[in-house]
Amino acid sequence: MRKVIVVILAVLALTVGMAVPAFAAPSVDVTITANPAYITIANVITTWTLNDLVGDGVTPKGFISPNTTYYANPAGDAGTPSDPVTDAQCRFTVDPTGSSLNVDLKVNCGNFTGGGAIMPNSNSGSNSATEFGGYSYCTGMTYSSGKVVMAATGSTAMKTNLDKATPIKWGAAIKTRSNAWTTSGASTTTMTITATATP
Repeated sequence: MRKVIVVILAVLALTVGMAVPAFAAPSVDVTITANPAYITIANVITTWTLNDLVGDGVTPKGFISPNTTYYANPAGDAGTPSDPVTDAQCRFTVDPTGSSLNVDLKVNCGNFTGGGAIMPNSNSGSNSATEFGGYSYCTGMTYSSGKVVMAATGSTAMKTNLDKATPIKWGAAIKTRSNAWTTSGASTTTMTITATATP
């Protein structure tokens, strides 16, 4: 009799156990990642006096003449960069290390004001009686055909898709106005290199 009761209880327990529904996981986690589009650059050397690197630009070192091109070229202020441009021909180094994206680099240069060498930027790369012309260039570029007009604003990219961890050396060329100076005193302007995210 006891065996029968035990068997019946076991069958009932099994039946009840099978009647309880099995549930799937009631929730699922989703991991969200937020990766900032962060751009930062540093520029080694932040000054440039025309014809003051070597002083081979005709006039005494540190002074300029009309209708003359001066380069930010440590190998020579009057030395046109080669094809391709080498590191040794570039005064500046821009470093995008710390950026999370590859970058495009643009260089703008404003008007020379104050002093005797007042010169607006022609925005064409060519000089005129009163205006200077400017170009930017960087290592590896074919200077003769690849140099980029350095306008006061809105210049075309000098370098595109620069790796976010790769510094690059760069320079600039300024061709002074063709008219002679009418007074003395140093004029100044600001050249600005800007990094934007490569599309």
